[in-house]
Amino acid sequence: MDTFVEQIVAIKKTGKTWAAYLGIAVTAILLMTVVTMYFGSLFIVFDALILFGAYKLYSMLSIEYEYIITNSTMDIDKIIAKSSRKRVVSFDLSAVLRIEKYTGVLSPDIAKDCFFACNQNDQNAYVLIYKKEGKPQQAFVFAPDERMIDGMKNFLPRHICENL
Repeated sequence: MDTFVEQIVAIKKTGKTWAAYLGIAVTAILLMTVVTMYFGSLFIVFDALILFGAYKLYSMLSIEYEYIITNSTMDIDKIIAKSSRKRVVSFDLSAVLRIEKYTGVLSPDIAKDCFFACNQNDQNAYVLIYKKEGKPQQAFVFAPDERMIDGMKNFLPRHICENL
């Protein structure tokens, strides 16, 4: 029987995100003011372009991650503005070396290459470390729900399932 499980995790807005929103708004207002003063009747066209650019920048700050398990393959996609999707990770679950509960601190050996596919302060986050053939081990932090964990258990090595 085929296995297919998916989960979407929305990234919450942080102080950096709100500062970026404010910076975009202030920059757009300043640019529109300068354009209005120096370009006369063409200011409407330039202001519309500035507003469109600000909107695009705003929407780029809306990020979600989608976890997908299809049989023994796990994929993680980054979704930006609910319109563009980029595959971040794809690996076979049999290549998982270990899964640990994320405690807020990463060990130095995995911290440099580890990325977050969830909110940094998520209480249900795990660190997953895997190794693809011919490549060094890689790690990421993610927050699977119960359905995702159950879907993973079917394909993970037995000694790793005990940690979940």
